[in-house]
Amino acid sequence: MRSRPALVAVLLVAAALAGTTAGSPTVEPSAPPGDQLVSPAGTESYVWPYTSRRQSTAGRTLALNVVVHGEPDRVRRAFVDRSGANWTTVGENETVDVSPWRPAHGSVRYSYVSPDGEGNGGWIAPEYQLGVGAYFGERTHIRAYPSASANWTALQAHTEYWDWFRLRHTVTGVESGALVVERDLEDEPFVDAVDRRTRGSLGGGSDSSWIAVEFTAATLLGVALPLTRRRLSRRDIAIPVAVVGVVLGVRAWGLAAEAVAPGVNPKLYVAVGYPVLVVGPAALVNALARDRPPVLAALLAFAGMAVAAGADLALVGVDPIPTHIVHHRLALAAALGTVAFGAARTDRRLLGIGVVAWLAALAAPLFGIV
Repeated sequence: MRSRPALVAVLLVAAALAGTTAGSPTVEPSAPPGDQLVSPAGTESYVWPYTSRRQSTAGRTLALNVVVHGEPDRVRRAFVDRSGANWTTVGENETVDVSPWRPAHGSVRYSYVSPDGEGNGGWIAPEYQLGVGAYFGERTHIRAYPSASANWTALQAHTEYWDWFRLRHTVTGVESGALVVERDLEDEPFVDAVDRRTRGSLGGGSDSSWIAVEFTAATLLGVALPLTRRRLSRRDIAIPVAVVGVVLGVRAWGLAAEAVAPGVNPKLYVAVGYPVLVVGPAALVNALARDRPPVLAALLAFAGMAVAAGADLALVGVDPIPTHIVHHRLALAAALGTVAFGAARTDRRLLGIGVVAWLAALAAPLFGIV
């Protein structure tokens, strides 16, 4: 009989836990009403500004509270691989600004995206989740929902802690989560502006606004700005040095060989030097660019070829340089940059395109195109 109260207590606890963990009834996916969708870009591609436990507005949870305007892949790299993706800014007496965000585990929450705001979209799970802090302690947690048809990524950011008595995370703040993201990005060189914009929807911890982060345009000039403040490693510098060395080395070898043996048929020297010029730059860039930041590697290869071409022409006294020669050398530099980018990303298709472009640019003069 003494065990009966204990048995009753256990049954009560089990019943309470069953009540808190019982699954919700299945709900068929349904699109939110059009007037509940918001366009982050103001012109195209819409999103339901909340997350949901299921593919229906009936499971609404927290509000989306940050929108980052930029190419979705670039946004992701800005969070998860900032130093490796050339986001780092390093100068004298500065510390490396490595991203604090790490891949995070969390329950799936859906949001709805549409290309036209007329119900022609679909429910999507977060493409990735990130966190700062400890899973079993306190952390800031992000779920990311990139647009498939526009250059923005909507985030749901919140602070939370692990509750052992509830066996789940308990959200402590939505606004505080957005502020962590804002503070992390606002001073980065790849961010143009951070401001707060009204989206007109309350609920889910929202005050009817979200934080908008505008990335710098992803042009070569825009990307080059943070790169100029990045301390180059020896492997980085080796890329342009190798290209310049091969180009000027072939020129110097030809001049020296002619001076030593002027009676030899020049075509014999060409038969030795030209294959080195064809194979050397592309092969060295392919080897040296591996495991380097892709954009940085491409820029260094392009710059190395441009400098090498200019120095080569200056060495033999070409002045002024004909326009068609300038265009040809720029084409070679662009092709070599593509080789470097493909090698750095271990992308065989892109690497192949770069090699083909390099060979085509070299072959163009042989067929009278240049």
